[in-house]
Amino acid sequence: MSTEALDILNIRNVVLLAHGGGGKTTLAEALLFNGQAIDRRGEVGMGTAVMSTEAEEMERGITITPHVGYCTWRNHWFNLVDTPGYVDFLESTRSVMQVVGGAVMIVSGQLGVKPENVRLWEMAEEARVVVIGFINKMDLPRTDFIRVLGDIEQTLRVTALPLTIPIGMGEDFSGIIDLIPMTAWSARNGQFTQIDFPESVRADALHYRTQLLEKVVEADDALLERYLEEGEEPDEATIHAGLRKAVHERRLFLVFCGSGLANIGVRALANGIVHYLPNPVEKAVIKPLVGEDPHQPGRAVARSPSVTDPFSAMVFKTTIDPFAGKLSIVRVFSGAIETDQPFYNSDRKSKERGGRLFRMQGKEMRTVNRLQAGEIGAIAKLEETRSGDTLCAMDQPIQYQRVRFLEPTLSFAVEVEAQQEDRVAAGLGKLTEEDPTLHFFRNAETHEMILAGMGQTHLRVTLDRLKRKFGVVATLKAQQVPYRETISRPVRVQGRLKKQSGGRGQFGDCWLEVEPLPRGGGYQFEDHIVGGAIPRQYIPSVEKGIQEELGKGILGGYPVVDFKVALVDGSFHPVDSSDNAFRAAGGIGFRKAMEEGGAVLLEPIMAMEITVPDDVLGDVIGDLNSRRGRITGVTPKVNNQIVLAETPMAEVLDYGNVLNAITSGRGLYTMRVIGYQEVPSHIARVVLNKKG
Repeated sequence: MSTEALDILNIRNVVLLAHGGGGKTTLAEALLFNGQAIDRRGEVGMGTAVMSTEAEEMERGITITPHVGYCTWRNHWFNLVDTPGYVDFLESTRSVMQVVGGAVMIVSGQLGVKPENVRLWEMAEEARVVVIGFINKMDLPRTDFIRVLGDIEQTLRVTALPLTIPIGMGEDFSGIIDLIPMTAWSARNGQFTQIDFPESVRADALHYRTQLLEKVVEADDALLERYLEEGEEPDEATIHAGLRKAVHERRLFLVFCGSGLANIGVRALANGIVHYLPNPVEKAVIKPLVGEDPHQPGRAVARSPSVTDPFSAMVFKTTIDPFAGKLSIVRVFSGAIETDQPFYNSDRKSKERGGRLFRMQGKEMRTVNRLQAGEIGAIAKLEETRSGDTLCAMDQPIQYQRVRFLEPTLSFAVEVEAQQEDRVAAGLGKLTEEDPTLHFFRNAETHEMILAGMGQTHLRVTLDRLKRKFGVVATLKAQQVPYRETISRPVRVQGRLKKQSGGRGQFGDCWLEVEPLPRGGGYQFEDHIVGGAIPRQYIPSVEKGIQEELGKGILGGYPVVDFKVALVDGSFHPVDSSDNAFRAAGGIGFRKAMEEGGAVLLEPIMAMEITVPDDVLGDVIGDLNSRRGRITGVTPKVNNQIVLAETPMAEVLDYGNVLNAITSGRGLYTMRVIGYQEVPSHIARVVLNKKG
């Protein structure tokens, strides 16, 4: 098929979804091989798979970032996106969901539906992506096709019907039955050939085929009447059309089976992608291409998936190489773009001049002159563009809705040698451009560099990539908790400075009444001086002296908050008083107030929203209680419970790992600082001893 004039109706943009170890990348290799896009199938374990491009992926045997490949099948063009399945990297799949039309959900024939499958299914539902399934690894021991099919229906709450069923399972797995034409295929001795129909599976095949036919005819009165009264079955084209409609409306989940490693059942899956997953025009019916005018917020703008419409595209991945530069991976929604063509970035409100254009086959790049509606490709060296940005025609701007990722669940401080700090910061800054689920910033209070991600493996892989790509080494350590200090009772104190060492002296004298404020009250200063006890010009100096002490309390040197100071009295010397003297007196007075006012330590409190499966609700609540958490509410949500809690930050610095362990990776949470409360005395002693 010519790549310069693709028929948009023959394009299938497909994301491969699975739990870690489900066999996505191996299945992608088989699809590419069968489509003659690659000469031989690589192996994930050997680091030779086309879709394994990062050194860290080859070392760990997992996918850590989405990868794009392409092939042709039966005069159709497939853009395949292999996505991560390991829980720490799942969130990066969310951006891919915005640019594809369909998905293949891969489930292990051994393990069944895993929590990762459930999360990916929910992402697909949210993005209105059409999904078909593939039960993989049917050639491994302890596989059970019927059990896994039931697991899919029960866990994903869908009507799941197979289009292919296995001939044998485990060591006896030798081929598949294709239910619509009722043909049997064997892959023994490496040859995929049609064989005589095995009697051992005929009953099962007839059972499942009848279910398929009933789903097709029940949606059409005429078909139903002929089927029931005359026993007339629809022809294959009608069956495909009926199933396609049911799949697009998410009324039916069609399931294929086989082995990606043995390349059994993969051709039937490719046929299923052609028959049942939407082309870009159909996807635009399911989810219209509607955005906003970036110059008139709130004004809706629509595009059609046509080459004749104005150009628009979305960047869903960015790769940055210290030597090759930046590459922006895009899906073109409408119109077309050519090499070196200028366009508009509606998110950055800036003009970009596109560089060279490419198609991606893993890490290999093929130069093309044009990318048009429906296609996935890459644009080189865009200066300001980031992942999630909309690119569009200069005179016809549109801004599509950005992907909203979950907030990072784990944060650590980055430890590095002083002379390497700038290089580490620059390198991590570029890695966050590549990975929008990664956050990097400097804590203005503690001055620490903070790296936040979706789990420990995510952060460790990031540091490995930092070393490989930018040649600098950094380590992780627990971040400092931003404690605060305050007083617990009102006091009246004198701040007095009197120095005489020959010549002009220094004299400042002030009386302060200091009292605690409610949590969140901040800092207040009131001037109650009457009768000129302190000249007006020195009162701002007293306050300045107090403010200079706010950043370092007397317990652990933490900032002081939630108090009010009233300047009530004082005295001055007509010669020796000065701004500096009264500033020093204000600071002396405030330190006395902290010493006499019962200084206490405050800790940040996090408002947490935790989504957990019903069966582990008690375990999660028990764990929160052990962390000094306070449960403020529990709300049911389809197979899950949403737990609202308030918990000290110091107790949940590693909560992402804890929740994964309790829920087997099925839990999600968000948290934010909502205020401060006093640290219990026995815990405060431990904190301050460590500080000292």
